[in-house]
Amino acid sequence: MRNRTTLTVILFGLIIGISGAAYVKDKAKAQRHPSSVGDKKIWMPTPLGKHLALLKVEITSPESIPEAGSDEVTLTGRILVNQELQGDLSYSWSLPEDVQVVDGQVSDSFSNVKNGQIVEVKITVSGFNKEKQRLISLQASGKKGAEVLGNSAVVASRPEDTWEAVAPEMRQAAEAQLGTSKSDRGQ
Repeated sequence: MRNRTTLTVILFGLIIGISGAAYVKDKAKAQRHPSSVGDKKIWMPTPLGKHLALLKVEITSPESIPEAGSDEVTLTGRILVNQELQGDLSYSWSLPEDVQVVDGQVSDSFSNVKNGQIVEVKITVSGFNKEKQRLISLQASGKKGAEVLGNSAVVASRPEDTWEAVAPEMRQAAEAQLGTSKSDRGQ
């Protein structure tokens, strides 16, 4: 009886060990990339909000935003098509009154854009500076069936003044004032 129990425990441990090794091997394989990719940085949109949206839009923050004046700033927008379109992909930049286009198209459309394709659009503007908060947005739309669906992204001239930048500091100040913290709430 004792030999049978020992054999069962060893067999059970062996099964668990093989299963664990297969799991780890599959996890390591999932993180591998084709050799053609190498160390290149491939843009993939941040998974925010509607992950099944027809389009995902992102504006890369410029390297530097001038403090004042009319220096030129180049903005790059990327549009990822997540599903097949039944028509053209259209885009449009929305600029504040005091920002002027120096180079690039304010709006345009592309035909034959395929699922999984990334379209990159650039615009160079002047008057986009930190003197006061200015917002530039990029809207993209496409037709899916009978519906016209779209998405947009926004870039701010003073990102340090946006809600996303200020909210963590406000939370810390409120917690300090109220005397609460994550450990007090059992988190």
